[in-house]
This record gives sequence, C-alpha cells and structure tokens, in this order.
Amino acid sequence: MAKKEVKEKLKGITKEELETLERVMVDPFFFSLFIYVIHPIRGKTKFHLYPYQKSVLWQFINEPYNIILKFRQAGITELISLFCLWLAMYHPNQNIIIISIKERVAKKVLRKIKYMYKNLPDYLKVPVINGRGADIGTAMEMEFSNGSIIASIPTTEDAGRSEALSLLVIDEAAIIRWANTIWAAAWPTLSTGGRAIINSTPYGVGNFFHSLWVGACAGGNPFVPIRLKWTMHPERDISWYEAQRQVLGPRRTAQEIDGDFLTSGNSVFDLMDIRAIEDELDSHELVDIRKYGIFDKVKSYNGNLRIYSLPVPGYKYFIGADVATGRARDYSAITIIDRFGEEVGCFKGKIPVNKLADLLIALGKIYNKALVAPESNDIGLAVASKMQEKNYPNLYYSTKILKEKKEKKAKVEKIPGWYTTKKNRPVIIGALEEDIRLSNIVVKDPYFVQEAYTFIYDADNKPIAMGKNKRSGGGDEDDDDNDYTDDAIMGKAIANFIRKGRIQNATVLPQ
Repeated sequence: MAKKEVKEKLKGITKEELETLERVMVDPFFFSLFIYVIHPIRGKTKFHLYPYQKSVLWQFINEPYNIILKFRQAGITELISLFCLWLAMYHPNQNIIIISIKERVAKKVLRKIKYMYKNLPDYLKVPVINGRGADIGTAMEMEFSNGSIIASIPTTEDAGRSEALSLLVIDEAAIIRWANTIWAAAWPTLSTGGRAIINSTPYGVGNFFHSLWVGACAGGNPFVPIRLKWTMHPERDISWYEAQRQVLGPRRTAQEIDGDFLTSGNSVFDLMDIRAIEDELDSHELVDIRKYGIFDKVKSYNGNLRIYSLPVPGYKYFIGADVATGRARDYSAITIIDRFGEEVGCFKGKIPVNKLADLLIALGKIYNKALVAPESNDIGLAVASKMQEKNYPNLYYSTKILKEKKEKKAKVEKIPGWYTTKKNRPVIIGALEEDIRLSNIVVKDPYFVQEAYTFIYDADNKPIAMGKNKRSGGGDEDDDDNDYTDDAIMGKAIANFIRKGRIQNATVLPQ
C-alpha cells in the first residue's frame, strides 16, 4: 500500500487489527482465513483450504509460472481468485488479467473475487476506486487505490496484447480459442518479471494446453506442472466417483475426473495401459546416486535424471538412448532397464552431445558396465563415436551391410550404436507396445507417459509422434506449436529390444 493510504487506514484501527493487517499483507495462507466462498450445498462458508490447495498456493507464491492439470470441481478457480485478490490489494501497481472462454464465465470469475472482497473485514480492504455508486468495480474490472487492477475478460485474439502484465491467468486453457496467440503476445512482458497460471481439465490432445503441459513435464519450458487427482479431495470417495461416472459416462469421466488426455483412438499404446503406468508413477521413489562420485553436478540436469534403484551386483543392465542436438525441439532421452524388464532409471532433457556421451558412459559404468545403445543416426553417431573413443567396454554395435553390384559378397562393417531404419523402427516399437500390454516390463518413466498420449499411427499406418511428420516433411516449425516428441519412447524401445538379446540382427544401411 502507499504510505498515505496506510496512514489513513491506521486511523481508528486497534492494535490487534494492525497486527492482523501486517500479517495478511505478507501471508496469503493467513489471509485465506478471512475469505468466504459460496458452497453449492452449504451456502456461504469459510474457505478452508484443503492440503492440496495449500500446496498449489505455495507454488503460486514461489514459482512464477504454473500449469495445473485438474479434476472437475477442484476449487482451483476459487484458489486463483483468492491469490489474485491478495496480490492486487497488498502489492501496488499489479496488472492482473484473467482470461476465460466466454464473457459470462469471465464475469462469474470476477464475481467470486468481489464476493471475497465484500466479506473481508473493513480494516483489511484496500479501497476499490472504480464502479458506480455502491458497486464494487465494474462487471469485468476492479481497480484499487494502490494502482492495482484485476480484469476478468473473455477470450479474443487480442486478449492481453500490449499489456504490461504482472499476472496472466488462462482458465480452462484446453478449450480457450486463440490460446497460442494470447500466450505469444503476453510472454514478452511476463518474461521480465511477471507471473502466469494456466489451468484446465484436459480436452484431448494437440491443443495449446496439452502441448504446454507436455513441455513442462519434460522441462522444456519454464512452467511447473501441477497434477491434481480427485483422490486428493477429502470429500471425494469411490461412491462420488461412481456417481460422476453414471452421469458423465466413461469417456467424459476419464477426461474430467481422471484427467486423461484422450486421443482419437489411433494411438499406438492403449489408453488403459498408459493409465496403469501413470497411476503408479507416484509410488516410485527416487534414489541418490551421487555417492558414486561422478554426479557432483546433478543439478545441471535440471532434475530430469531420475534413478529408481541402484545396481544389483551380478545383474545385467541395458541402456538405450535417443539423441538430439540439445538445441532444437527434440530432446535426448535415456532408459536404463534390467534383464527382467524393470526400469531402473530414465532421463529426458536438452543436453549437448558431448555431455550426453559422458552421461551414458557414467551410467553404464555404474550399472555393471551395461550394454549401451545410443541411436547413431545423424547427430547420434557423434555420441556413439565418442563412447568408442573413450573405450567404453560394452558398447552396442550395428552391423552395416553394403551391397555393391560388382561384388559377389556383401561388405560387412560394424558401426557403434543403434541405427534406426524404416524396417526396424516399427519392429522395436511393436515389441515395446507388446511388452507393455502383456506387463512384461515395468515402466516408471513420466516422460514416456506424456509422449504416449500423442504417439499415433499416421495415415500410412506408421507409428509417429503427432505432428512430427509435418516437421520432417519440411514444414514451417514456427507455425506448428502443437507437434510432439517421441524421444523417451524411442530410447525405451531400443533398450527393451537389446534387453531381449536381439543384438545380432544385421542392419542394411544406405550406401
């Protein structure tokens, strides 16, 4: 608050009220104790935050960019309303914009904020200076005497454009039209110190929200992904779930309650198999491998290296890797799997090829000199060659067969790494799909789960990441924000294939 405003507010205020005011200005959790909301059954009630809501609010305070995949009736709109009101009243000159799908919805969101404001004790309020007569603000905007503004507006192509934003909220982003355009216009101002909260229940794949969510899970953008499950709500039980299922039907229940990104039915991996893997992700605890002395800079991997179990003496391990440059859209991905098919570690991130080679060598040595197969197509050959130069003792080799017309016998040559061809790619992917479907392997990789939702059969019945064929066909990457990657899938497919001892197959490579 401004000094003059503070002095005015202090007139007639008690010592206890002053202490309360000082505390709510810096503590939104304490502020929440004074907030009322309308409950659909109980009517006017105190907004007692559930544990998951407290965790989300903590993220709002500590992380500038948050993306929330939520279940239906999670109370996140109310939580965002609380945060926006606290931020606006106790932080001068905040420009907060909330974008909703329709004008009716936008007005409803602002009414929630006004209701919270109206029911606050007077000594906690910062005056609202717009509106007619006794009205608090207008139908779509609240302007406070400290210079802060909360605007709740419907989506348009120009929403948020040319605004110096402190906080951008995109509500139900999966169904917001022009979401890509809105975000592209807002980002330049947000990147200089602003905040963003993107939230939605899922609505299929290939949209702005899903693309942003997948990128956040892989560490490819600045957003912190927050996944909320209906089981977190203390007032939800299996009876509630079954009642919702009867009303919504199985597909909408999967989307709005379970939070599934539903595909059009041409996905390579069965939705139920993906769900089963996803449901178990939280049960897999991470272990620390820094005791091996070679991971002093674990933080340099941005937390994208996930190790689930340490090597067992005498066990055989297999490592597959999909290699990218570390600069473009694709990521490098690693899978570590034991001979029984249990995944013990994974990685997905943007990393220079020389550091990727060092990482593979280090992981291979830790896991009992594991058989390591980096994909050696294109830039991947640099990784495999470096591992060869450093004399890694158990590097996978592809058999290169060159057929020449004049020669009776084909020339055979060994090259380091796994070479993917049009013939063997569907074979290793098919083997991975079969082993997942038959529970022959235990997948613990969250990066795989996100990719699997958008890994589809294209028009030619080829398994490929949604939108990737457009890029490989020479399309304009800048115009295609909704394409996806298959790096974790390919790394896992390679590791799984060599695990089963299929390492002698010859590969005919282009001359």
